[in-house]
Amino acid sequence: MESERILKIKFAGRLIDLLGHQMYGGAVPAVAELVANAWDADAKKVEIVIPDDISKPDAEITVRDYGDGMSFGELNDYYLHIGYERRSRGERTQGNRLVMGRKGIGKLAGFGIAENIVVTSVKAHHLVELQLNYTELRGLETTTNHILPILRDEDTDEPNGVKIAFKGLKVSRNINPDSFRKSMARRFAIGSEDMQVEVNGVLITKEDIELEYRYPDQGWKDEEIPDFGSIKYWFGFQKKPINDSELRGISVFARDRVAQFTPFFFNLSGGINGQVALEYLTGQIKAEVLDESTDYIATDRQTVNWQFDKAPILEEWGKNKIKELCADWKKRHEQKNIDRFQHNLGEFYSRIDKLSTIQEKKDLTTALTKIASLEKITDEDFIIIANAMVSGVERESVKKVIQRINITSDDALPELYEAIKEWDIISAVSTAEVIHGRIQIIEQFKKHIDNRLCEKSPKGEPDMQTFIKNYPWLLGHRYEQLTPADFYHEKGVDKWIEEILQATNNAEYSEADKKDGRRFDLLCIKNEWLIVILELMRPGLPEDYDHVVRLNRYVTRIKSHIQDNESNPEFKGKSVFGLLIADFPSKDSSLGETKIAFRNNLESITWNGLFESVKANYKEYYDLLKNKVPEDPRLKGLVNL
Repeated sequence: MESERILKIKFAGRLIDLLGHQMYGGAVPAVAELVANAWDADAKKVEIVIPDDISKPDAEITVRDYGDGMSFGELNDYYLHIGYERRSRGERTQGNRLVMGRKGIGKLAGFGIAENIVVTSVKAHHLVELQLNYTELRGLETTTNHILPILRDEDTDEPNGVKIAFKGLKVSRNINPDSFRKSMARRFAIGSEDMQVEVNGVLITKEDIELEYRYPDQGWKDEEIPDFGSIKYWFGFQKKPINDSELRGISVFARDRVAQFTPFFFNLSGGINGQVALEYLTGQIKAEVLDESTDYIATDRQTVNWQFDKAPILEEWGKNKIKELCADWKKRHEQKNIDRFQHNLGEFYSRIDKLSTIQEKKDLTTALTKIASLEKITDEDFIIIANAMVSGVERESVKKVIQRINITSDDALPELYEAIKEWDIISAVSTAEVIHGRIQIIEQFKKHIDNRLCEKSPKGEPDMQTFIKNYPWLLGHRYEQLTPADFYHEKGVDKWIEEILQATNNAEYSEADKKDGRRFDLLCIKNEWLIVILELMRPGLPEDYDHVVRLNRYVTRIKSHIQDNESNPEFKGKSVFGLLIADFPSKDSSLGETKIAFRNNLESITWNGLFESVKANYKEYYDLLKNKVPEDPRLKGLVNL
């Protein structure tokens, strides 16, 4: 008789990739799975240790909880059972906590950051230790009945709990403990009184977020959503746009664990009233329904399946709530700005009051009130705009001065002197406003220096190269006439020589430069006899040999091609000079000697030296103008420096 045939299901080792390595990216989500396990083990404390230098061969991340621990049998039956649902043993732990774990695959998350996962479990004075190896498991044709070596199986005096060590780390750069704590805190809505979690000995606590508006004013608001269930929530708006993506938008929690990560706005699309408010909005929702009888949460616990079953009901509620909050924020923000204009910036009223007609006063006041209500207007921006608008109307008074001069009789010298004095005041106001605007840019320049703004940014963000190109007069009065269009920015030297100088013998240099990626920061044709090449280093960095030699190379290369008879004759006779801007002049005597040798080709200056020089020049001129007519409200309206 033919033997009975059977069918078996098998799981290839590649499942380790699909459920662990590819699904959980980064140290935070991997460790968060272990924190959730600690909660389910009724742990009162969890200790996380992150290495200072991730590149060391023996570097490891460890997570030690002081929960119930697991016996040899529990390790076999539960922990090593991939896909085992913890809640099959009950919705609550022995300590009456709602169980967080559900899918039974979080234990594989560590393979996203480590080659080896070493598990050490202590329960009832007995210790069991085992190791999971990524390469070994990944290479199995099937994981069925695969036997793991036991590293330790012995009695111990250690307290109950589990320690997980991630070894053979695959993390490419060091982990900042402060950022790690913040990210971990945002994944859980549990308080330190329920379970303490430490990172390198420092307790994770909830962030103290400073909010301008909060709904409700304190705590959580309870609400019952028809056909969905009960939720708790709070929303708030910060005073400034939120740059931290993990803080912007709404986090959705289920059983005190994040189910939908930020930035999230309930999938709103299209314009809404007060849409700018989304840049300021943060908040949290607790929706236990998402993780009860039906599982609405994606496997990686980053998102909710918003198209599934009851989830669209919560999504629609969230959209309407955000629209309501943003409209309220817009209304409050407009009124606050109008009040600020009318009370805090009232110095403009004295200038407006001097205008010649009632209609001019009314029109200008209305316009400024509208500007003050703009959602993104700041005090600094408002002062600049208001000064420009008021000044534009004031300058109409120039016509009246001319008329006064023309109708003054020859014997009415006092009237003539008064008219000329008014002309002088108007001229001083106009010039002072220009100088004042430049001083504000100089102050911003100082902030960039103090904040160590990088010399270039590949992402279109602010950088020193662009700032200098946009405001070349920061380099000194000799650069006053230049505009951004006069600069070549981040261009390969060989390309510039070929395209602008039209050199025909640049091949050997060109190949070398392409290999080295040689690009000057900024180059400008300053005038009919001088070309200036600027090499910028990030503020806070001292000048170094590499930048000095590189700048000299650019200067000599361009000089030699200008002298070439085959180059563009337009550049004949032009000199070439380099300017290096760095900080902390080098104490290296050899570099000093090199700079002396190159003194005919280049010079260096510090960022703060450049700032002090340009600030002194403009402030002196500005103070002279203000002292000329110190009591005039148009000059008093400018911010004192």
